[in-house]
Amino acid sequence: MSDTLKNKNLLNKKFQASTLLAYSPRKTRLIVDPIRGAVLQEAIDWLKFLKKGKNKKIHDLLKSAASNLGLTEAEYANYKIDTILVEQAQTYIRYKPRARGMVGKIRRRYSRVKVCLSEK
Repeated sequence: MSDTLKNKNLLNKKFQASTLLAYSPRKTRLIVDPIRGAVLQEAIDWLKFLKKGKNKKIHDLLKSAASNLGLTEAEYANYKIDTILVEQAQTYIRYKPRARGMVGKIRRRYSRVKVCLSEK
């Protein structure tokens, strides 16, 4: 892909951010699904009080996306989460000895979260 096409794609989007998380995509989607399409301020408030264990990284990702866009906390109400996507990243495979000389696979899954913010 040429540089001009990449720049045009970036200009069409308001902002994109992505991070790698050290927990499985299935568990990450449980945190991400309720905030999809929500106003940024409501999503951040909702994540503060969520009782899932791993919501801090997604909360930080939203705050980072807003700060990279140059927003103050007063402007959070004017932006919404356009898309938030959870995909599977690498999987580390280890082996554990089992009975009768067999081996069991241990899969350590990682997920990648991509966020795109836009104005309401």
